[in-house]
Amino acid sequence: MKRLKREEMVIMATCQKTKRTFGITAQKEGNDYIFKWAFKLNAGTAKREGFEKNKVSGNIINSNEFPGCPHCGAQSWFQCGKCGRFVCMESDQKIVRCPECGNEGEIVYSDKFDLSGGEL
Repeated sequence: MKRLKREEMVIMATCQKTKRTFGITAQKEGNDYIFKWAFKLNAGTAKREGFEKNKVSGNIINSNEFPGCPHCGAQSWFQCGKCGRFVCMESDQKIVRCPECGNEGEIVYSDKFDLSGGEL
C-alpha cells in the first residue's frame, strides 16, 4: 500500500467583505490540498513569516472541521484573474469583486487552482 506524502503550509487569503487578510492551514494529500483551519493574520506578520511564498496547485477541499473565513465565515473561494489574490466569497455569488485590486467579474467554477494568494 502506497503512503501519501503529507505536508502542511499556510497560504494567504483576503476577506471579500472586510478586506482583511487571513491565513489558511492547508495539508497536501496526494494532489489534493485539504483546508484544515483559518485564522486572522495581518499582512506584516505574514510577510515576515514568508507565507505569501507558499504555492498551492491542485484540488482544494474544505475539511469537515474547517471554520471558513475568520472574518465573515464564508466557506467558498475565488482567485482574482487580475492580481491572483485568493478571496473568500458566499457560495451563491455570481459576480465577485477583488478587495485587493478592484477587479470584478463573473465566477467561473474550477476544481483545480494554481495560487499563491497574491502579493501582500
